[in-house]
Amino acid sequence: MSTGKTGRALLSGVLAVCMTGTMALNTVPAQADPKPPVIPSQSQVDAAKKAAADKAAQVAAIEQQLAGANARLEQLGRETGIAAEKYNGAVYRLTKAKAEAAAAAARVKKAAQTLADQRRQIGRFAAASYQGGGDLAQLGPLLSADGPQQLLDSAGAARSVSQAMQGSYLRFTATQVVSNAFKAQADQAVTKVQAATDEAAKAKKAAQAAEANQASAVAAIGAQRKQQISQLARLRSTSYQVADQRQRGLEELARQRAAALAAKKAEELRKRIAAKEAAERAEAAAAQAEQARKDREEQKEAGKHGTKPPKKKPKPKTDRPGNGGGGGSTPSRKGASAAVAFALSQLGDPYVWAATGPDSWDCSGLTMKAWKKAGVALPHYSVAQYEQVRHISEDELRPGDLIFWAENSNDPGTIFHVAMYLGGGRMVHAPRTGRPVTIDSIYYWEDPDFFGRP
Repeated sequence: MSTGKTGRALLSGVLAVCMTGTMALNTVPAQADPKPPVIPSQSQVDAAKKAAADKAAQVAAIEQQLAGANARLEQLGRETGIAAEKYNGAVYRLTKAKAEAAAAAARVKKAAQTLADQRRQIGRFAAASYQGGGDLAQLGPLLSADGPQQLLDSAGAARSVSQAMQGSYLRFTATQVVSNAFKAQADQAVTKVQAATDEAAKAKKAAQAAEANQASAVAAIGAQRKQQISQLARLRSTSYQVADQRQRGLEELARQRAAALAAKKAEELRKRIAAKEAAERAEAAAAQAEQARKDREEQKEAGKHGTKPPKKKPKPKTDRPGNGGGGGSTPSRKGASAAVAFALSQLGDPYVWAATGPDSWDCSGLTMKAWKKAGVALPHYSVAQYEQVRHISEDELRPGDLIFWAENSNDPGTIFHVAMYLGGGRMVHAPRTGRPVTIDSIYYWEDPDFFGRP
């Protein structure tokens, strides 16, 4: 009995220990405290949103600055082109002033020679009168510079001068008046040359300054662009290469959109030109048919009377008059083709202001030499080129025609760029410093203002 009790007591103790251990194991996890979640304060959330917005704003600002830099480069090119063409204009006016001064000097020289000849004629008359024994004591002053006027101021002397002598003197005095007028014109021409020389020098300095300003700005904008793209990369947490690639992609996308718009405008122009050409062909065919009808009627009428119809002289083929400017007959398509071919052969040559070839060009220098190849003389100045060509509308454009841009679309005196039309809405031109002679859409930049045909 005692042994059984002892065994049961031992078993009970073992079970108690096991249960106690099990309970202890089960309660350990419940005793560990969980980590509290990180919950930012509202002010932290607001600060994070602000930081993100600031970063986005900085990115947008830098992208806007990069776009502005490209626009600034185009504007600088425009300003340089304007300055260069103003210099060409100053040189053009100086050349004209020198020619006018030379012509005035020649007129003065000729008038002086005429005066000398007439003075000798009066002297010979006086000598003949002396030999004739006339009252010639008063005729001696004729041989001096102021002699004729002094002599004729005297009533007695006037009575002793023959009718022939009076005629000689009248011619002499008239020549003196003309000579004095020529001298005044020559003096004015010299003054004009000096003013034109000063203007050309001033314009040259302005063009040089614009060119230097553009070169400096191109370098500065290039460095600024690199710095801004690096900043974009940091803001976006990307590499410079990726940021640069993105920026170039955005710029290319903008260029493609502009090119698409230019192509659309060019296609619209092509359709307008085709419609106008068709209308002109129809008009010419109708006129030809009408003329043929008249010829048949004349022949029929002549047959009734047994006479032959009169032969008609062929009409010269001339272009219709324009709305101003020079012009004349339209050059042959062969001439225009020669001008276009010459301009295209200069593709890739650098732009240099005031250059007229053979390996570098400015805008009016290229069009001048191109049309010279076709036998048409144009000045090296876009404004003067427009003045000397036949003015046409945009719908009348044909290959070889000239296209002009102006600061004021209502004032051709402000023209600063000229290009040559190729057809299909395209042109060849020398654009600006940094861009060689190239082919562009006529709408790639600003829409053109004036059009002309040499």
